[in-house]
Amino acid sequence: MNRIGSLFKKDLILGIKDIFVILEVSFAVIVVLLLLFIIPKDIKKEAAIYIYDSTNVVQNFVAKAVGLKEAEKNTGEYYVNSRKEVIEGMQKDKSALGLVITKNNDGTYNTELLTQPYTTEAIVRYIKIDMEDLLALIAPPYNFYSKEVKDSVRVTSLQWGLRDEIPFNQRLLPAILLMMVGILGLFIMISLIGQERVEGTIKAFKVSPARMWEFLASKHLLLIAIGFTTFSIIYVPMLGFNGYLPALLVILLTVIFGSAIGVIFGGIFDTPMASMLWDILIMVVLALPAISLFSPVFSPGWLKSIPSYYTLFALDAAMFPDNNSQIIWQGVIVLGGLDIVLISFSSWIFGKLIGRKA
Repeated sequence: MNRIGSLFKKDLILGIKDIFVILEVSFAVIVVLLLLFIIPKDIKKEAAIYIYDSTNVVQNFVAKAVGLKEAEKNTGEYYVNSRKEVIEGMQKDKSALGLVITKNNDGTYNTELLTQPYTTEAIVRYIKIDMEDLLALIAPPYNFYSKEVKDSVRVTSLQWGLRDEIPFNQRLLPAILLMMVGILGLFIMISLIGQERVEGTIKAFKVSPARMWEFLASKHLLLIAIGFTTFSIIYVPMLGFNGYLPALLVILLTVIFGSAIGVIFGGIFDTPMASMLWDILIMVVLALPAISLFSPVFSPGWLKSIPSYYTLFALDAAMFPDNNSQIIWQGVIVLGGLDIVLISFSSWIFGKLIGRKA
């Protein structure tokens, strides 16, 4: 342990001189300032819809349910007094839609949807179905759902929480922490080993009493320390200490994953620049599961074969608890198992490669 402590102090000094370490800490400060003061909490803009309801059936229903003013404020539904006003509103707001509700002579209701030239067919179908269901519930003769059908419908959520209310700048945190903290350990490890090669310390180390695993362990410890620092710089100002410990555990396991790959690349390539293309390729692959995080409808099974999938979803579960703690521990188990395998393999392969090159 004394030897590892001495090596850690040496690596700490080496790390302070390392440009990647300085850049990571500096970027962490810049990123958290951007998240706090530049990136908005909410970027969603609900499309407005102008409604002329000559029958008053929908308008009265909304007024009784939530109030017209509340509906206009929260959902962007604006009730006007003529079809002309609907068109005028759509001309002012090029993203708005129009809806005209009239009553036919036979007592049935007619809905006319006015769209912009670029409105997609999917939106038209959604609004059509939504209106049919609404009229079926509030006004005959559209009331074709029997009481038995209505009573048999149950909606059950498998998660509990307020996920829709998470600010946009906080939603970005899992992906930012993965790229800023978790994966960059890959670059720093390669850079640290490259410096050791340039200064010839690896050759000197081979004839010292210390063993190669101690040499690598001190570097892993340094990256854990750097990861802890940059993680805290970004996390605490954004979320405080809510979910801090499980999120920290997940990100540190990811740091070890990245640094273990860095050990392998450090043994294969003589300089950090020589491995840059492979580094970028790995980062692109590891970033792919972020698509599934932000758009759950795209979640093919092969994404789960990418380790960062478990990092992203475990971080998300830790930061925004939603009765989903099992996702955190699933991520911990997967990442922990990978780390054990990778650390053992990277130490072995590094020893083999460095024996020929150092």
